[in-house]
Amino acid sequence: MEWFGNKNPHLHKAGGTLAAIMKKQNLRILLLFFWTGFIFAQQSNNVDYNKLLKYKVDENRFQFGWLDNVFSGIPCFRDYTKEKTEMQLVNPKTDSIIYKSTEPKRNGLKIVPAQIFLDKKTRKFQITGQITGGWESVIPVEFEIYIGHRIDTTSNITLSPNLHGAVYYNGKKVDSTIVVGVVPAFYMTDIKKFQAYRGKKKLIDSDYKEMLFNIEAIIDEKSILVFGLSSRYAEIFEIGKLLK
Repeated sequence: MEWFGNKNPHLHKAGGTLAAIMKKQNLRILLLFFWTGFIFAQQSNNVDYNKLLKYKVDENRFQFGWLDNVFSGIPCFRDYTKEKTEMQLVNPKTDSIIYKSTEPKRNGLKIVPAQIFLDKKTRKFQITGQITGGWESVIPVEFEIYIGHRIDTTSNITLSPNLHGAVYYNGKKVDSTIVVGVVPAFYMTDIKKFQAYRGKKKLIDSDYKEMLFNIEAIIDEKSILVFGLSSRYAEIFEIGKLLK
């Protein structure tokens, strides 16, 4: 049998084998190229914690609460750091002071990120890590973790009569609810709430396990990330600025 263009079938077979080998090598190079590109893209989307810290704001200032009341479902954070209002609760029978308000020393929440990821094209933001700064027996549902938009405002400080005794303000008895001060505040809109949870690792010198978080959301340029807890200063990040 005659082989057109190739008188030797063995040479034809060898040439075909060589071509197949070259195709496989080219395929491997192509796969390696795409894999390297994928890994580079993943690495380029990782956010360094120091970069996130550049957008941390209002450290040790704001405390978690609700706008109007808990039934509003709207988180509101107030700054009492410069408020020096003093109030006394007096036993009407003995005229002795039951309680005198003082400025308590508060701790601030601190997060310890394990990984931060941002895809600027899809605006997908992810962050995982540990929450510190709370009391060790705190339960996960007590944390208030949100991504949303910040609306700056002010909040009134009020005093009201108390069933356990007479309330005095500036030496005068409080017979009805009065406004005694105004503090800076902000509330949040377009919110998405996230849950904390207990990990598997125990805290140092404690039987309680570490408090963790795992957050994923689509963000925009106005987005902020807030970690709040009663009687603790909130930790606040303007994560929307990472998109710039």
